[in-house]
Amino acid sequence: MKNKGFSLVELIIVIAIMAILVGVMAPQLIKYIEKSKVSADTQAADAVHSAVLTAMMDPEVVNDPAYNNSPVLNATNMSVSSLSTGDPIGSAALEILGETAGADVVSRLKSTGATDIVFTADNNKVSVVVTGSDSRGSKSASGFEIVVQ
Repeated sequence: MKNKGFSLVELIIVIAIMAILVGVMAPQLIKYIEKSKVSADTQAADAVHSAVLTAMMDPEVVNDPAYNNSPVLNATNMSVSSLSTGDPIGSAALEILGETAGADVVSRLKSTGATDIVFTADNNKVSVVVTGSDSRGSKSASGFEIVVQ
């Protein structure tokens, strides 16, 4: 009578080989997952950049009487959370982003340590920084920066 099954030793060897492969591949997989989260945060920051810049150049917004009193004009390190619907630029930027509050934009951040999106506006230049994370998704005080002029 022939036994057509696998022996216990053969099964243990296969399981050991699979465990080694998983041990080698898991850190790489985690790194790629974090890179995709950083990429999503970069897209959110880029969307904020485009929305603020577009709002600052919109003729309807520029002709609004409250335009010159907007805190967004010449803002230094202004959090996206502080964009408000009472401000013509902030209101237009939020409308472009499809959100009702700046906190909704910040809630989309996914990478490890990312805490906020901060921007600086100076005339027709806007620079955007995702704070609390670096470009690899590691915790960092400086964050990673997208500057589009």
